[in-house]
Amino acid sequence: MNLKRIAKKVVILVLQCLLAVEVLICIGALPVLLKDLTFHFSDYFIAIKAMNLGLISYDQLTLDGKNPLFPVIFDRYIESMKILGLSILTACFIAFVITYLSFIFFRKKINVLKNLIELAEAVPDLMFILLLQLAVIMIYKKTGIKIATVVSIREKAFLLPVISLSVPISFYITKVFIHHIEEELEKQYIHLAKAKGLSFSYILNIHVLRNIAEGMFGSSKTIFWTMLSTLLVVDYLFNMNGLLRAMVTGPDPFVVGCILIFIPFYLLYRTYEWISFDYRKDSK
Repeated sequence: MNLKRIAKKVVILVLQCLLAVEVLICIGALPVLLKDLTFHFSDYFIAIKAMNLGLISYDQLTLDGKNPLFPVIFDRYIESMKILGLSILTACFIAFVITYLSFIFFRKKINVLKNLIELAEAVPDLMFILLLQLAVIMIYKKTGIKIATVVSIREKAFLLPVISLSVPISFYITKVFIHHIEEELEKQYIHLAKAKGLSFSYILNIHVLRNIAEGMFGSSKTIFWTMLSTLLVVDYLFNMNGLLRAMVTGPDPFVVGCILIFIPFYLLYRTYEWISFDYRKDSK
Protein backbone atom coordinates (compact mmCIF):
# COMPACT_ATOMS: atom_id res chain seq x y z
CA MET A 1 0.00 0.00 0.00
CA ASN A 2 2.81 2.38 0.87
CA LEU A 3 4.58 1.62 -2.40
CA LYS A 4 1.40 2.28 -4.37
CA ARG A 5 0.89 5.56 -2.55
CA ILE A 6 4.48 6.64 -3.21
CA ALA A 7 4.23 5.65 -6.89
CA LYS A 8 0.98 7.61 -7.22
CA LYS A 9 2.58 10.70 -5.66
CA VAL A 10 5.61 10.42 -7.94
CA VAL A 11 3.38 10.21 -11.03
CA ILE A 12 1.36 13.23 -9.84
CA LEU A 13 4.56 15.15 -9.17
CA VAL A 14 5.96 14.40 -12.65
CA LEU A 15 2.68 15.45 -14.31
CA GLN A 16 2.59 18.67 -12.29
CA CYS A 17 6.18 19.46 -13.30
CA LEU A 18 5.40 18.84 -16.98
CA LEU A 19 2.33 21.08 -16.71
CA ALA A 20 4.43 23.77 -15.04
CA VAL A 21 6.99 23.59 -17.85
CA GLU A 22 4.23 24.04 -20.46
CA VAL A 23 2.86 27.04 -18.57
CA LEU A 24 6.33 28.60 -18.47
CA ILE A 25 6.71 27.99 -22.21
CA CYS A 26 3.35 29.68 -22.87
CA ILE A 27 4.44 32.67 -20.78
CA GLY A 28 7.79 32.84 -22.56
CA ALA A 29 6.07 32.91 -25.95
CA LEU A 30 3.70 35.79 -25.03
CA PRO A 31 5.82 38.44 -26.82
CA VAL A 32 5.10 36.60 -30.09
CA LEU A 33 1.37 36.61 -29.37
CA LEU A 34 1.26 40.34 -28.56
CA LYS A 35 3.75 41.56 -31.16
CA ASP A 36 2.86 44.98 -32.66
CA LEU A 37 -0.06 45.27 -30.20
CA THR A 38 -2.13 42.74 -32.16
CA PHE A 39 -2.83 39.08 -31.58
CA HIS A 40 -0.83 36.54 -33.62
CA PHE A 41 -2.28 33.22 -32.52
CA SER A 42 -0.77 31.13 -35.30
CA ASP A 43 2.72 32.51 -34.63
CA TYR A 44 2.14 32.01 -30.91
CA PHE A 45 1.39 28.30 -31.26
CA ILE A 46 4.31 27.92 -33.66
CA ALA A 47 6.59 29.53 -31.05
CA ILE A 48 5.26 27.17 -28.34
CA LYS A 49 5.88 24.17 -30.58
CA ALA A 50 9.37 25.40 -31.45
CA MET A 51 10.20 25.89 -27.76
CA ASN A 52 9.02 22.37 -26.89
CA LEU A 53 11.10 20.91 -29.71
CA GLY A 54 14.03 23.07 -28.61
CA LEU A 55 13.87 21.69 -25.07
CA ILE A 56 13.87 18.13 -26.42
CA SER A 57 16.73 18.78 -28.87
CA TYR A 58 18.47 21.38 -26.71
CA ASP A 59 21.05 22.32 -29.38
CA GLN A 60 18.48 24.54 -31.14
CA LEU A 61 18.13 27.02 -28.25
CA THR A 62 20.27 30.17 -28.21
CA LEU A 63 21.38 32.59 -25.50
CA ASP A 64 21.11 35.79 -27.52
CA GLY A 65 19.91 34.66 -30.93
CA LYS A 66 23.44 33.63 -31.95
CA ASN A 67 25.36 31.74 -29.27
CA PRO A 68 24.12 28.31 -28.08
CA LEU A 69 22.26 28.32 -24.76
CA PHE A 70 23.77 25.11 -23.43
CA PRO A 71 25.95 24.51 -21.46
CA VAL A 72 26.47 28.23 -20.71
CA ILE A 73 23.13 28.50 -18.93
CA PHE A 74 24.12 25.73 -16.50
CA ASP A 75 27.34 27.55 -15.53
CA ARG A 76 25.41 30.75 -14.87
CA TYR A 77 22.76 28.83 -12.94
CA ILE A 78 25.35 27.20 -10.67
CA GLU A 79 27.09 30.52 -9.98
CA SER A 80 23.82 32.28 -9.16
CA MET A 81 22.59 29.45 -6.94
CA LYS A 82 25.89 29.46 -5.03
CA ILE A 83 25.48 33.14 -4.21
CA LEU A 84 21.76 32.78 -3.51
CA GLY A 85 22.20 29.71 -1.30
CA LEU A 86 25.03 31.25 0.74
CA SER A 87 23.05 34.48 1.06
CA ILE A 88 20.01 32.62 2.41
CA LEU A 89 22.15 30.81 4.99
CA THR A 90 23.86 34.07 5.98
CA ALA A 91 20.57 35.94 6.28
CA CYS A 92 19.02 33.19 8.41
CA PHE A 93 22.11 33.07 10.65
CA ILE A 94 22.10 36.86 11.15
CA ALA A 95 18.37 36.86 11.88
CA PHE A 96 18.61 33.93 14.28
CA VAL A 97 21.50 35.43 16.25
CA ILE A 98 19.81 38.83 16.55
CA THR A 99 16.47 37.30 17.56
CA TYR A 100 17.93 34.78 19.99
CA LEU A 101 20.17 37.27 21.78
CA SER A 102 17.34 39.80 21.92
CA PHE A 103 14.97 37.37 23.65
CA ILE A 104 17.68 36.15 26.03
CA PHE A 105 19.10 39.53 27.09
CA PHE A 106 16.65 42.25 25.96
CA ARG A 107 13.27 40.52 26.13
CA LYS A 108 11.55 43.50 27.78
CA LYS A 109 12.80 45.87 25.04
CA ILE A 110 11.83 43.71 22.05
CA ASN A 111 9.53 46.47 20.77
CA VAL A 112 12.57 48.72 20.35
CA LEU A 113 14.12 46.08 18.08
CA LYS A 114 10.90 45.92 16.05
CA ASN A 115 10.99 49.68 15.50
CA LEU A 116 14.64 49.53 14.43
CA ILE A 117 13.82 46.75 11.97
CA GLU A 118 11.01 48.85 10.49
CA LEU A 119 13.47 51.71 9.96
CA ALA A 120 16.05 49.38 8.40
CA GLU A 121 13.47 47.88 6.03
CA ALA A 122 12.62 51.38 4.81
CA VAL A 123 16.07 51.65 3.18
CA PRO A 124 15.77 50.52 -0.48
CA ASP A 125 17.92 47.55 -1.47
CA LEU A 126 19.43 49.54 -4.33
CA MET A 127 20.56 52.31 -1.99
CA PHE A 128 22.05 49.78 0.42
CA ILE A 129 24.05 48.10 -2.38
CA LEU A 130 25.36 51.42 -3.72
CA LEU A 131 26.35 52.62 -0.24
CA LEU A 132 28.10 49.30 0.37
CA GLN A 133 30.10 49.63 -2.84
CA LEU A 134 30.91 53.26 -2.03
CA ALA A 135 32.10 52.32 1.48
CA VAL A 136 34.48 49.67 0.11
CA ILE A 137 35.88 52.13 -2.45
CA MET A 138 36.38 54.85 0.19
CA ILE A 139 38.17 52.43 2.53
CA TYR A 140 40.44 51.38 -0.33
CA LYS A 141 41.26 55.01 -1.18
CA LYS A 142 41.98 55.94 2.44
CA THR A 143 43.91 52.87 3.56
CA GLY A 144 44.89 50.98 0.39
CA ILE A 145 43.20 47.87 1.83
CA LYS A 146 40.98 46.03 -0.63
CA ILE A 147 38.23 44.50 1.48
CA ALA A 148 36.30 42.97 -1.41
CA THR A 149 35.88 43.11 -5.17
CA VAL A 150 33.40 45.84 -6.06
CA VAL A 151 32.76 44.91 -9.71
CA SER A 152 33.41 41.65 -11.55
CA ILE A 153 36.00 42.34 -14.26
CA ARG A 154 39.15 40.26 -13.94
CA GLU A 155 38.06 38.56 -10.73
CA LYS A 156 34.50 37.76 -9.72
CA ALA A 157 32.80 39.70 -6.98
CA PHE A 158 31.49 37.31 -4.33
CA LEU A 159 31.56 38.77 -0.82
CA LEU A 160 29.69 42.00 -1.57
CA PRO A 161 26.92 40.28 -3.59
CA VAL A 162 26.33 37.90 -0.69
CA ILE A 163 26.18 40.78 1.79
CA SER A 164 23.92 42.77 -0.54
CA LEU A 165 21.48 39.87 -0.76
CA SER A 166 21.59 38.64 2.83
CA VAL A 167 21.54 41.79 4.97
CA PRO A 168 18.31 43.44 3.65
CA ILE A 169 16.31 40.20 3.80
CA SER A 170 17.70 39.40 7.27
CA PHE A 171 15.57 42.25 8.64
CA TYR A 172 12.43 40.59 7.32
CA ILE A 173 13.49 37.16 8.61
CA THR A 174 14.20 38.67 12.04
CA LYS A 175 10.72 40.18 12.10
CA VAL A 176 9.19 36.81 11.18
CA PHE A 177 11.29 35.07 13.85
CA ILE A 178 10.10 37.51 16.51
CA HIS A 179 6.47 37.16 15.41
CA HIS A 180 6.50 33.36 15.60
CA ILE A 181 8.32 33.29 18.94
CA GLU A 182 5.91 35.81 20.49
CA GLU A 183 2.94 33.77 19.26
CA GLU A 184 4.45 30.60 20.69
CA LEU A 185 5.16 32.24 24.05
CA GLU A 186 1.45 33.04 24.44
CA LYS A 187 0.37 29.39 24.25
CA GLN A 188 -0.89 27.52 27.28
CA TYR A 189 1.92 24.98 27.49
CA ILE A 190 4.45 27.83 27.82
CA HIS A 191 2.54 29.27 30.80
CA LEU A 192 2.45 25.78 32.30
CA ALA A 193 6.19 25.38 31.82
CA LYS A 194 6.79 28.75 33.52
CA ALA A 195 4.54 27.70 36.40
CA LYS A 196 6.69 24.60 36.87
CA GLY A 197 9.72 26.83 37.37
CA LEU A 198 11.49 26.13 34.07
CA SER A 199 13.87 28.87 33.01
CA PHE A 200 13.09 31.04 30.01
CA SER A 201 16.24 29.94 28.18
CA TYR A 202 15.26 26.28 28.62
CA ILE A 203 11.74 26.94 27.32
CA LEU A 204 13.10 28.90 24.37
CA ASN A 205 15.72 26.33 23.40
CA ILE A 206 13.79 23.11 23.97
CA HIS A 207 10.21 24.01 23.12
CA VAL A 208 9.78 27.31 21.29
CA LEU A 209 12.51 27.07 18.64
CA ARG A 210 11.48 23.54 17.74
CA ASN A 211 7.81 24.41 17.40
CA ILE A 212 8.30 27.47 15.19
CA ALA A 213 10.37 25.57 12.61
CA GLU A 214 7.36 24.70 10.46
CA GLY A 215 6.08 28.27 10.51
CA MET A 216 9.49 29.58 9.46
CA PHE A 217 9.63 27.09 6.59
CA GLY A 218 6.26 28.41 5.42
CA SER A 219 7.78 31.90 5.20
CA SER A 220 10.75 30.62 3.18
CA LYS A 221 8.85 31.00 -0.11
CA THR A 222 8.52 34.74 0.41
CA ILE A 223 12.17 34.94 1.42
CA PHE A 224 13.33 33.03 -1.65
CA TRP A 225 11.34 34.99 -4.22
CA THR A 226 12.29 38.32 -2.62
CA MET A 227 15.98 37.46 -2.78
CA LEU A 228 15.59 36.19 -6.33
CA SER A 229 14.24 39.55 -7.48
CA THR A 230 17.14 41.35 -5.77
CA LEU A 231 19.57 38.98 -7.46
CA LEU A 232 18.84 40.60 -10.84
CA VAL A 233 19.84 44.01 -9.43
CA VAL A 234 22.99 42.46 -7.94
CA ASP A 235 23.89 40.90 -11.30
CA TYR A 236 23.85 44.29 -13.00
CA LEU A 237 25.44 46.42 -10.25
CA PHE A 238 28.33 43.99 -9.75
CA ASN A 239 28.66 43.24 -13.49
CA MET A 240 28.03 39.53 -12.92
CA ASN A 241 27.03 37.15 -15.68
CA GLY A 242 24.39 35.48 -13.56
CA LEU A 243 21.31 33.51 -14.48
CA LEU A 244 18.85 36.37 -13.95
CA ARG A 245 20.85 38.66 -16.23
CA ALA A 246 20.88 35.99 -18.94
CA MET A 247 17.13 35.45 -18.63
CA VAL A 248 16.28 38.98 -19.80
CA THR A 249 18.21 38.58 -23.08
CA GLY A 250 15.61 36.47 -24.88
CA PRO A 251 12.74 33.96 -24.67
CA ASP A 252 14.97 30.86 -24.75
CA PRO A 253 17.09 31.73 -21.68
CA PHE A 254 13.99 33.11 -19.94
CA VAL A 255 12.04 29.85 -20.24
CA VAL A 256 15.02 27.60 -19.45
CA GLY A 257 16.02 29.83 -16.53
CA CYS A 258 12.47 29.70 -15.11
CA ILE A 259 12.50 25.91 -15.41
CA LEU A 260 15.89 25.64 -13.68
CA ILE A 261 14.67 27.83 -10.83
CA PHE A 262 11.10 26.61 -10.46
CA ILE A 263 11.36 22.82 -10.80
CA PRO A 264 13.99 22.09 -8.08
CA PHE A 265 12.29 24.31 -5.52
CA TYR A 266 8.85 23.03 -6.44
CA LEU A 267 10.05 19.45 -5.92
CA LEU A 268 11.60 20.44 -2.59
CA TYR A 269 8.45 22.08 -1.24
CA ARG A 270 6.07 19.40 -2.51
CA THR A 271 8.24 16.64 -1.04
CA TYR A 272 8.39 18.45 2.30
CA GLU A 273 4.61 18.96 2.32
CA TRP A 274 3.96 15.28 1.62
CA ILE A 275 6.45 14.10 4.25
CA SER A 276 5.09 16.47 6.90
CA PHE A 277 1.50 15.52 6.05
CA ASP A 278 2.28 11.79 6.32
CA TYR A 279 4.11 12.39 9.58
CA ARG A 280 1.18 14.28 11.13
CA LYS A 281 -1.23 11.65 9.85
CA ASP A 282 0.79 8.77 11.32
CA SER A 283 1.28 10.55 14.64
CA LYS A 284 -2.48 10.89 15.22
